[in-house]
Amino acid sequence: MKSDKHETKKQEIIDSAFRIWGGCRYINTSLSDLASAHNLTKQALYRYFPSKEKIEQAMEERALDLYNSHSKELLDRLSGLSGDEFVDAYTENSIEFISRYGSYLGFLAYRYRQQSNGPEIAREHMKAFGDIALKNAGIPEVGLRYLNSITFMMVHHKKSKDKTDKDWRKIWNYGFGSDSIKNQPDFDRLLSDASMVDYGVFAEDPIMRAVFETVMEEAGNGISLGKVAKKAGLTKSSLYNYWSGKEAMLADVLGRQSALFGGLFETFATKYSRPEDRFFAYLAFTGTFLRRTPEILNYLQRVMSYGVQMPQDKTMIEESFIRPMNSVLESGLLNLNGYEPSELLGLVNLAGVNEIKHHLTEESARIRIEQGLKDLYLLIMGGISALRRTM
Repeated sequence: MKSDKHETKKQEIIDSAFRIWGGCRYINTSLSDLASAHNLTKQALYRYFPSKEKIEQAMEERALDLYNSHSKELLDRLSGLSGDEFVDAYTENSIEFISRYGSYLGFLAYRYRQQSNGPEIAREHMKAFGDIALKNAGIPEVGLRYLNSITFMMVHHKKSKDKTDKDWRKIWNYGFGSDSIKNQPDFDRLLSDASMVDYGVFAEDPIMRAVFETVMEEAGNGISLGKVAKKAGLTKSSLYNYWSGKEAMLADVLGRQSALFGGLFETFATKYSRPEDRFFAYLAFTGTFLRRTPEILNYLQRVMSYGVQMPQDKTMIEESFIRPMNSVLESGLLNLNGYEPSELLGLVNLAGVNEIKHHLTEESARIRIEQGLKDLYLLIMGGISALRRTM
C-alpha cells in the first residue's frame, strides 16, 4: 500500500514539474518551487527523486511514452484510410495532440537541445508516417513535412486572439497561388545567387562571434559574461557597460543577428523584379543560408532553450521581410485565403527550416536539398495537387 502511495506521489510530482517548470521553459528551474507545490521540504522531495536529473529522466520517459502511444494509435487508424480522409485524420489528430500536450513536446525540445535530430523514436515514427502517407494518400515525404508545418501554424492560430475560422484544407490542396499564375521562378538562378551571398558579416563583430562560439562550446547552460569577454579579448567588467547579465546579452545579440539576417535578405530579394522570383527568394535565401551554415540551427536551438526569446521589438526585422512581399501582393500572384501576409511568411519560414533540417540530418547532397526547396515552392503556391502533377 505504501509503495502505491509512493508511486502516486512521484507521478504527481512529475505532473507539477511539467506545469511549474514548463512555465519558465525549463530554464532556471528550482527544486524548492517543486517541493513547495506539494507541501514538502527540498530534503523530503529527495525521498521520491534523488536528484533533479532523475526528475528530468522521469519527465522524458513520460513524454516519450505518450508520444509513442499516440503515434502507434494514429498509425493504426491511418492504415485503414486513404485520400482526403487520411489527410483529415492525420492533421486534425496532430493539431489536437500538439495543442493538448505542448508542455511535453516543449520539454523534449529542451531535453534534446544539443541534438539537431531529436529523439530516435520520433525519427522512427516520422519514417513510418511517411511510408503510409505515400502508400495510402500519395503524399511524398516533402509533402508530409509541409503538412506538418501547416499543422503547427494551425496550433499557433488556435492559441492566438484571432478567432476567425481558417481552413487549412484549402491551402493544403490548392495553395496560396492565384488563378493568374503563368510563370515559374528561375529556380536555378536564385539558388545559385543565394549561394554567392557573403554571410561573413555574422563573424565580423567580435562580440557576436564570441557569443556564438561560447554557446556552441557550453551548450547554453555554461555561458557566462566572463567566458564571452575572454573570447572577445575584452574584460568582463566592460561587458557590463552594455548588458546587465548574460540573459540580456544573449537576447540583444540574437536581436542584432536577426536584424543582420533581415538586412541581407532584403538586399537579396529586391534584386528580382518578377514576383514569382521574389517570392521564391524567401526559400532560396533561407535554405541556402542554413545549408552553408548548418551550425546556426543548433545555435538557435541552444540559445532559445536557455529561455531567450526572439526580439520583442520585431518591427525592423519584420519590415525587412514584409517589404519585398508588398510588390508580390500587388502583382496578384498570391491569394492569401484569409490569412495575413505575416502568417504566410511564418509558414514559408517554418516549412523551409523544417525541410533543411531534414536534409541536414540525412546528410543529403546539395542537389537533393535544392530540389526539396523547389518542391516546397510548388506546395506553397499550388498545394499538393501541383506537386502531384510533377510526380
